[in-house]
Amino acid sequence: MPADAARLLVHEPSGNEREVPVEAVTFTLGRHADNHLVLLDSRISRRHARMVRTPQGYVLEDCGSRHGTFVNGQRITSQLLASGDRISLGTSDGYRLTFLAEGAALPQLLDEMGKAVQSRAPQLQHLSLLLRMAEMLHRAPGLEEVLRTLVDSALQLADADRGLLFLANAAGELKLRLARTRSGTSLPLKGLAYSKPIVDRVVAHRQEEIALVDEEASGMPLSSTGLVTPRMRGVVAVPLQKLPMMEITGETVRMATPQLLGALYLEGILRAHIVTGLDRQVLQSLAVEGATVIENARLFHLAREQERTRHELNLASSIQQALLPKKLPQIDAFELEALTTPCSTIGGDYYDVIPLPGGRYGLAVADVSGKGLPAAMMAMTLQGAFAAVAAGDPPLSELFARVNTLLYERTPNEMYATFFYGVLSISGEVAFVNAGHVPPLVLRSHGIEHLQDGSLPLGMFEHAPFEVAHTRLDPGDQLVVFSDGVTEARNNSGDLFGEERLELLLHQFADASPTEVCGKIVAAVEEFADEGPQADDLTILAVRYRPARR
Repeated sequence: MPADAARLLVHEPSGNEREVPVEAVTFTLGRHADNHLVLLDSRISRRHARMVRTPQGYVLEDCGSRHGTFVNGQRITSQLLASGDRISLGTSDGYRLTFLAEGAALPQLLDEMGKAVQSRAPQLQHLSLLLRMAEMLHRAPGLEEVLRTLVDSALQLADADRGLLFLANAAGELKLRLARTRSGTSLPLKGLAYSKPIVDRVVAHRQEEIALVDEEASGMPLSSTGLVTPRMRGVVAVPLQKLPMMEITGETVRMATPQLLGALYLEGILRAHIVTGLDRQVLQSLAVEGATVIENARLFHLAREQERTRHELNLASSIQQALLPKKLPQIDAFELEALTTPCSTIGGDYYDVIPLPGGRYGLAVADVSGKGLPAAMMAMTLQGAFAAVAAGDPPLSELFARVNTLLYERTPNEMYATFFYGVLSISGEVAFVNAGHVPPLVLRSHGIEHLQDGSLPLGMFEHAPFEVAHTRLDPGDQLVVFSDGVTEARNNSGDLFGEERLELLLHQFADASPTEVCGKIVAAVEEFADEGPQADDLTILAVRYRPARR
């Protein structure tokens, strides 16, 4: 199977549909932002399922999801997919996916109908035109090709001389987008004359309108048509609008007003066309198909843009991860472990370990306000600036004052960073500054000590003072620095994980290694969240003091 043959037709709960190409060898589906297909539903697991390309085709595998993966209504753990298979991820009233592969039935049906196109029977010609529009929907091409095909098909159907297509912009205003002749030539849009009263009425009433010079056939006086030239013999105009959807609010069910996408305007200059009942019915069907393919092409373009954005964010995430210490230093007197997990592809947390003269090490954990790209950019700026200044080993108060000035002058006023920085000595002495950060915890044999904050966050005020404090680690003591993504994690009921729950957990694992402590904290937070979305970046740095015995 060609790599570009497979795709997923995504039916969203809102009623919209979009096509997503399955281009990766291993294509992941789930709620977390690092999946190839992100589905924002709390009932869907963060990494719910994956599609793996094999010589036999694509195999869908469940990734241990809580609510299961279903194909054609049957729960599966692993199954080879066939074109047309219906996939649901744990729920029947959420996202619905349809797997499409090479050899789908519609192109074959079009080939079978190819000979019938040459027939003079109007029914077959009408059916051919509708199938042509369906083919456009199946192939999901660019919007311009969709628009040209729509207008050309309508010109053939109505035996018209000129066709105009109007599309609604983001503000809902109708703008002329395309004009075509019967021979397939595009017309310049500037200064093009048409019957504006007819277009205005079609938009206002959301109904098609037929205006002919023969008033008996059209049913309206010629003065109301707004025909602009004596040679124009008639106009057919139809609205292009999305199919109506049901809206459910509590116990109330109502039909939502269809969204107007545009209008199709056809006119005959040399001939008066008498539109039969069949022509009119098929023209309405063509308008529905046209609205569908226009919306599909827009969504396809949007999906491509989102795919490119996601690729760029993944690249930014790779750069951000590369800036973290590739390997924590091996220190005789200390065991170290650290990890960070952004709530989206990139985040505003980071940690660092900075070698200093005299066998000392600086431990940094930062949490930039906000989330996403702005927070990540500020975090990378802060990391570079702080590491460069800290490497010179200035006094801690001077170090923070210099970095604070840099952030204050070069970042937006609403952005700041909480920051903990501690300098470890081989003797167990720790000099630190806590700039508005969550108080780290020191696990001692007799209890837990909080390293309370005494300073304001970095970048908040230009001349903020920074207080230097000291503590001492005894053999076996462990320092745990973390971001508020741990204590402020929420479950589905809105409860916070909280510091009390964290302290109880650390009491249970007081003798565990830093690696085990970090793993237990992350596991406890994920279990507490119970498939709820990760609301904030999560960072943990743990250090155990184990000096060599003399």
